[in-house]
Parts: sequence; C-alpha cells; structure tokens
Amino acid sequence: MAHKNTESEGENLSRIKDILFGEDLQSIEQKLDIVKGENSSAFDQLKSELENRFKKIELLMKEKSKEVDKAQEKIISVQKNVNEGLKQEIEKINIEVNNGKINLENTTKDNIEQFTNTISKLETTINQTIDKLKNDHESRVNDLNKNKINKDTLADILVELAKKLKK
Repeated sequence: MAHKNTESEGENLSRIKDILFGEDLQSIEQKLDIVKGENSSAFDQLKSELENRFKKIELLMKEKSKEVDKAQEKIISVQKNVNEGLKQEIEKINIEVNNGKINLENTTKDNIEQFTNTISKLETTINQTIDKLKNDHESRVNDLNKNKINKDTLADILVELAKKLKK
C-alpha cells in the first residue's frame, strides 16, 4: 500500500507541475527537441565526416603500405643483386687464388726438377773429374815408379861421375 501511495503522490506532483509550469514546460520541451534535432543532425554530419576521413586515412594507409611494400621489394631485389655480384666476385677471386696456387706449385715443381737435374749433372761431372784425377794420379805414380832409379844404381852413377870429374 505504501507503494501505491508513492505512485499516487508522484502522479499528483506531476499534475501540479503541469498546472503550474504547463506552458513553460512544453515550450522548454519543444526547444529541447529542436536542440536535440539540431544536435542529432550535427552529430550525423560529424559522424559522416569522421567516417569519410577515416576512409580517406585508410586509403592513404593502404597506398603508403603499398609504397612501403614496393620499396621493400626493390631493396630486397637490389640486395639480391648485390649478393649475387659479391658471390660472383668471391668465386672469381677463389678461382684466381686457386690458379695462382696451381701455377706456384707447378713453377716450384719445375724449379725443383731443374735443380735436381742440375745437381745430378754436377754430381756426374764431379765424379767424372774425380775419376779422371784419380786416373791421372795413378798414371803419374806408375810413371814415377817406372822411372824410379834404384839407390845403388844412382850411387854407382854418381861415383863414376865423380871419378870422371877428378880426371
């Protein structure tokens, strides 16, 4: 029951307000409706304008994203070209180094062979010279041995010479 009394009191109060402020309240409500309408219209315009701007920003972001993607692809392409160029240069350098190494090894091998041959020839020449000197020495020793005079014979010859010289 208390609830019903509160409702009836609220209704009574509403009626009293209508009687006291009826025209003013209606005019205020009309003005409020006009303001709401104007605000609603301005809000719709702002909302529409914001949506358009967001769409433009989204399109601009998509364009910029495409530009960034293109630039990134270009950078990747340039980097691949640079990498390929570097790989080719490295391969050329490796080939040149290997060729230089092979040439050096071949030259060294040839020089070693030449030195070995020269040493062999010198060894042969030295051995031949030694053999010749030995043979010469042996032949001179033999000649000296053949031409060697016996001590007694020499003494007899010298004694005879001394006798002839005394005469």
